[in-house]
Amino acid sequence: MTRKLVVTADDLGIGPATNEAIVDLMARGAVTSSTLMAVAPGAPDAVERVRRAGLADPRLHVTLTSARELAPWRPLAADVPTLTDPEGLFHVDLAQFETAASAAEVRREMTAQLGWMAEAGLRPAALDSHSGSLYSHRGGQLLDTALRFCAENSLGFRLPRTLPRLLDVAVRGPLRRRYDEAVATAGAYGVRLPETVIGAVLPGRLLTGYAHLRWTVLRQLRALPDGVSELIMHPAPAAAARRLDRAEGRKRMWELRLLQDPLFLRTLRSERIELVPSW
Repeated sequence: MTRKLVVTADDLGIGPATNEAIVDLMARGAVTSSTLMAVAPGAPDAVERVRRAGLADPRLHVTLTSARELAPWRPLAADVPTLTDPEGLFHVDLAQFETAASAAEVRREMTAQLGWMAEAGLRPAALDSHSGSLYSHRGGQLLDTALRFCAENSLGFRLPRTLPRLLDVAVRGPLRRRYDEAVATAGAYGVRLPETVIGAVLPGRLLTGYAHLRWTVLRQLRALPDGVSELIMHPAPAAAARRLDRAEGRKRMWELRLLQDPLFLRTLRSERIELVPSW
């Protein structure tokens, strides 16, 4: 059995405190990859920290909506009115985005965000979607747009080739057909996918404590299939977590703790899971 794992810290760029925590984790080998939000105000700081530490380039965390607890973000592309409110800011509500967004304007914004990274001297190996906006759009139209974009730019994409066990049982009907079609499309386009994707899937309000979060992640590690999979984390120190919803901020602090937990590290070793930087 050959099991490899990309341990990813999402949301690099969201702010200096989170940037510092993620760069420190990467420098110590606790995470092997990161994703950058090019539209966030801390993105230039993140680039500077990554460069100064001599770390691998982050992937592109395509951001098309604003965060509820933070000041709204603006798109990098000009003239993308279906992605914004009347003030030119990304919607906070994902449902508003899903209702209004056009595939052409999403593509324009993805191009602008990838271009921003290129201008900063970064060459991301893959992209994924902040808040799942590329996955949840009506009819899967944006998912196909994203896969085409990845193929044209030689990028991998965060879409599990096989669903985790619980999702595999739960995802049925039209949603399952869209998922199967997307995996097949990625294969046809030659877009690299992780074997599966795991993480602390429960929202913060449903977690009874740190031990609960750790148990959910360790259980998934032990069931990891052969191939190169991805563990998604959103680590944040207390200074950054305080700006978020209380339950979600606490969850992010727990994720930071987990990545340094001796039991987590022992489980990786005992399960003979090799950490790698990319799929």
